Amino acid sequence: MKITILTPQHFKKSEWSGGSTTQLFIFPSTASYTARDFELRLSTAKVEAEESTFTALPGIDRKLMILEGAISITHEGHYSKHLNPFEVDEFSGDWKTTAIGTCTDFNVMTTGKQQSAFYHIAMEAGSSYTLKPKAECKKLFLYVTSGTLQLQLKDENYILETGNLMVIEDGSVSSIAINDDMGFGVVVLELY
Repeated sequence: MKITILTPQHFKKSEWSGGSTTQLFIFPSTASYTARDFELRLSTAKVEAEESTFTALPGIDRKLMILEGAISITHEGHYSKHLNPFEVDEFSGDWKTTAIGTCTDFNVMTTGKQQSAFYHIAMEAGSSYTLKPKAECKKLFLYVTSGTLQLQLKDENYILETGNLMVIEDGSVSSIAINDDMGFGVVVLELY
């Protein structure tokens, strides 16, 4: 099992037409967003323009979760929907997509029709939670949206601060015990 904890100093920030984006993770590590030669890319984005047009990404499947704020997203010829914090939209990068509203979001971009589970967990102060990924999970990502996460995995203890990303690869994880005295929020992505 390979465990990596990435902090904001590891991330790559850039500007786009509607605001700014921060690349958290890309696979393979030699891939480039500009070249579109990645299998997986995780990022956060700040949508600062009241109206924005998403970059066309042919051949790339997208999942978008709102972290703060809200947007109304429209996929021309497909559907429109309103997204509030921690709601998810899944769509093709081939679609012409526009949005109204400002937000901070979490983006998952994949190629090759990868299957995944993508959700948010929030717990009150003094709570504990046992995360049980599916047995077929090949890669697990935990991105802390608020608080400090204290977790135990295979008899090892880890502490993750807000904005940290934990990447667990090459090993089956049956459960992760999460505890926190102050409360926390975490985005979870399981790749199969």
